[in-house]
Amino acid sequence: MNELTSRVYAYCRDKGLIADGMKLIVGVSGGADSVCLLRMLKEMGEVISLDIIAVHIEHGIRGNESVRDMEFVRSLCEELNVPLRIYEEDVPARAGELSMTVEEAGRYIRYNAFEKELTDNGADAIAVAHHLNDQAETVLFNMARGSGIKGLSGIAPSRDRVIRPLLGVAREQIEEYLNDLGQSYCIDSTNSDTAYSRNGIRGVVIPELERIVTGAAGHIARAADELREAEEYIAEAADRVYKNAVPEGKLIIDVLKAEPRIIQKYVVRHMLSQIYSSLKDIEAVHVEDVIGLCDRQSGRSITLPGGVSARREGGTIVFLKRDGDAEGIGAQTGAGLCIGLIRDGITDVPGYGEFEARVEKYDKSADIPKGLYTKWFDYDKIINGVLIRKREGGDFITLDPDGKRKKLKKYLIDEKIPLSERDALILLADGSHIIWIAGYRISSHYKVGDETERVLKVTFRPAKDKADMSIIK
Repeated sequence: MNELTSRVYAYCRDKGLIADGMKLIVGVSGGADSVCLLRMLKEMGEVISLDIIAVHIEHGIRGNESVRDMEFVRSLCEELNVPLRIYEEDVPARAGELSMTVEEAGRYIRYNAFEKELTDNGADAIAVAHHLNDQAETVLFNMARGSGIKGLSGIAPSRDRVIRPLLGVAREQIEEYLNDLGQSYCIDSTNSDTAYSRNGIRGVVIPELERIVTGAAGHIARAADELREAEEYIAEAADRVYKNAVPEGKLIIDVLKAEPRIIQKYVVRHMLSQIYSSLKDIEAVHVEDVIGLCDRQSGRSITLPGGVSARREGGTIVFLKRDGDAEGIGAQTGAGLCIGLIRDGITDVPGYGEFEARVEKYDKSADIPKGLYTKWFDYDKIINGVLIRKREGGDFITLDPDGKRKKLKKYLIDEKIPLSERDALILLADGSHIIWIAGYRISSHYKVGDETERVLKVTFRPAKDKADMSIIK
């Protein structure tokens, strides 16, 4: 085994990333990093048993260059006798559809493909090729954005069955390893395009830091490791406080104020994570504003991103979702309800009941349930995650397989649902697209079909006083 591979193998064993008999999905773009990862895993496979499946995504971004990369990966996998799965996607087009940047859409599509292969093949983990320089870039980028300790702790060696065996290896070491093997690799021309946010850090900031302080990238990466240990300790302490500070979805001010400021921030961010499907738009100032409500009069409120507001009510802080399309100015339909669905577990919705959900590979021979309170959905059609909430302005539902849409407000009016009942409806929502009016109909867009690969199975158990709902056709 190559000397650098031995060091990477030791790192993997120390971090619990790799074990004998594992099946791995390996992302291979054709660049130096992923080619190095694939070659090293093949070397390790001579010492321990590793079942490797490579996945390549042809993003449709760089024309012939992108196709060249795909053919290079195909040839490399044939040479190494590694099974390869190729996904061809039009990422720029998908970025427009998903309202994402090209970078965000590329990552979203990559990890969807990795997750699909993980499920389909019963694999143990997804291996990606982030390395020490990527770690330094991430820390600097997050620092520039004003991230807290969690952002400054950078990339974890493993998270959610994604492993990063090369996180302790510098880019220069990767290139030297490949040169010693006589192994070629592809060079992505967009890496020099500073229109992409990280390229300026990669091509300008880090080289300048290395000029000033030799080994700067390594020092930053090691600092991230220590910050991660500190962050994990603080997060555990904050979780214990959270259980006492947030019963029934309300933040108890006296419990929160009894804790150090750093714990207060973590508790508030944890609470916001239950409201938003992603904290991408939540900044430090928003967390501070919520904490600031502790010292303001009852009835005072602040506005948060995405139409959410926080308001002090006596000794508590509650979170409200406002409906910009509601009947009457400032009508509230959210009434504090906006919770992320727990993907594999039970989500309690105080006053309404609970949702039990799990994601499984779709067994096409299984009978799809037809009950009011148990529904199956095509999981891979869900773009933004699933929120449990009340109706909002802009909500819509798909009515038929041809994709005919109707504003939710108009749909409920057409179905002659009284206003009082409309405000009581509980929804599963993917952004503004309504997946399910719980206890009633589902959107045709998310129905399970012949092309479904993964299914989201959801059972709603309404509270007793909510269980007498009538059917909307």
